[in-house]
Amino acid sequence: MAPTQGPRVDISAPLLHVEHVLKTGKMVHDIERERTLARENRELLKKINQIYRSQGFLNVDYSYRAHQSLNSESHMLAARTMERENRVLLERLLRRKPTVDSNLRHGCKTLLGFPEIGETSPQLMIDFWERTDRWLCQLTVISSAKETLTDPLEKLTDSLRRGNIKRIFRDTCLVLRSQPISQDEKPSLGESDTLHQVAKGCLVRQRQGQREHLLITLREIASICGGSLLGNVGAGSMAKLDLLNYYGTKFGRCREPIFYDVRFMGNCCKL
Repeated sequence: MAPTQGPRVDISAPLLHVEHVLKTGKMVHDIERERTLARENRELLKKINQIYRSQGFLNVDYSYRAHQSLNSESHMLAARTMERENRVLLERLLRRKPTVDSNLRHGCKTLLGFPEIGETSPQLMIDFWERTDRWLCQLTVISSAKETLTDPLEKLTDSLRRGNIKRIFRDTCLVLRSQPISQDEKPSLGESDTLHQVAKGCLVRQRQGQREHLLITLREIASICGGSLLGNVGAGSMAKLDLLNYYGTKFGRCREPIFYDVRFMGNCCKL
């Protein structure tokens, strides 16, 4: 029998704290890691869902460049201007005809390189760029208007210098511009006509309600209401329409942002 008086010995089990049994720091770290993984998986599922719904188009700022100098934009513009000038110079060299036909006899040699009457027509040169820094192609649009004091393409160039493509409907048409019609501008004769059997590569101005659209057809279209024909893409540029058609989708959203520059060349030899 244990004594009731005097010194005693405590033989009970010692107190156990949670820190001695469980690694609370590791448990907290594991819980935070699981929450981080769950949050990242939710964001990934959102992006995958958006890709499937919009055919890969994301709200990405393609103009952002990390670790770039302050004057990188001016360097890019200068390089773009130099590339455009070099390309124009190369086209002039390739289109240059010999001044003397060496295959003729000495007494029948004639000067070449000068277009004859009726073989000239105003042209519109349209350069296309991807993300403002990658040159894609160049289209040559030949005016289809008869001889007038002011060509429609020249009027168009005054208001259409540069911009970005609004829509590219795959295998249908390319929308260069879409804007409301000003109150001062009155429709001329033939603006509300319906064009039938519009061939591939036609530059068409279409008016629907209070808006005006500038289109380039990517295939033969049966009819276009309220349209007027401005010109046709040259034979040497028809293959480049397939490249622009690649950037289009069924509902018109472009796969990549595409910009364009327009310049009027005046009377040039037909391609």
